[in-house]
Amino acid sequence: MLFIVSTLVSWYQGSNLIDYPDEWKYTAKFTNYFKGSVSNYQDIYQIDFFIYAAKFYPLSIILMLASFFHMMILIVYIIFKKTNNKI
Repeated sequence: MLFIVSTLVSWYQGSNLIDYPDEWKYTAKFTNYFKGSVSNYQDIYQIDFFIYAAKFYPLSIILMLASFFHMMILIVYIIFKKTNNKI
């Protein structure tokens, strides 16, 4: 649940990138790499919103990453626990 909420919050905070065209050159890294320079806000890739959020609102990104890694560790633990019980 924390992962979903922190992802949505990060995405929302990153959408502020639309309001700052001067930041497009510095923050929209993936869009600039794959599409060239950004001329319209609709050209910006979604991943660039997360980069903007990490740059200016890092707390929500840190929570998102921490909860993601926690979920992955729990999944691996559950898988190994079930495979050890079958042996």
